[in-house]
Amino acid sequence: MIRKVVFIGAGNVATSLSKSLIDAGFEVVQIFSRTKESAEALANYLNTSYTTDKNKIAEADLYICSVKDDAIKDALSGIYFKNKIVVHTSGSLEMDILKPFTSHYGVLYPMQTFTKGKNVDWNQVPIFIEANDNNTISELTSFAKHISPIVTEADSKKRKSLHIAAVLVCNFTNHLYAMADRLLKENNLEFKIMLPLITETVEKVKVISPKAAQTGPASRHDMKVVNDHLSLLSGNDHKIYEIISQAIQDEQL
Repeated sequence: MIRKVVFIGAGNVATSLSKSLIDAGFEVVQIFSRTKESAEALANYLNTSYTTDKNKIAEADLYICSVKDDAIKDALSGIYFKNKIVVHTSGSLEMDILKPFTSHYGVLYPMQTFTKGKNVDWNQVPIFIEANDNNTISELTSFAKHISPIVTEADSKKRKSLHIAAVLVCNFTNHLYAMADRLLKENNLEFKIMLPLITETVEKVKVISPKAAQTGPASRHDMKVVNDHLSLLSGNDHKIYEIISQAIQDEQL
């Protein structure tokens, strides 16, 4: 049974997930990070210990590696896990990257956007899990259900599709928000005027498909308006508007 947890990494995911685990009654016994500042900051926030020395990693039932995908191998290399469970939190990385480090490994992918200082309602966070054996799957399922009721098994292929979709609806959409914010500020307008529109857009796709919910000049093939907008944009803004408008029109055919 999983009770004691060590985090390898001290970024946004580790900060939110570790706090949720403590709230759920688990013991986060240590934070490991290569940088003292980040390890100490998260450890102080959680009132636990930290280390930057791989030879001083504490014993635990579960080790959660939440670092950048291309840093996972380096982060885990040289740590002796004594065949305890090791997971990563990536949506796009295959599980078998952990195979050299322990006999029991898997993935714990919380599909949400995390920012330090912004609390997340973990009851609304889908968690996708994968493991290399049935016992580890059972352990991770029980563990994950203590922090979220939405726990689903998903292999690497499914997780990659989920991650791509998440990037589209979250990261790309937020970039468009930033683009709109900049445009509005250039005209002495505030982004908050867009919030009712954003809210209605989200509410609509809860009840009808995104394709059916599509509106706007591109979906109407109103090229006069599209071209007028394009004439007012330049650089990447022009490219993004043009490409998305064309994609919307192609989808409507």
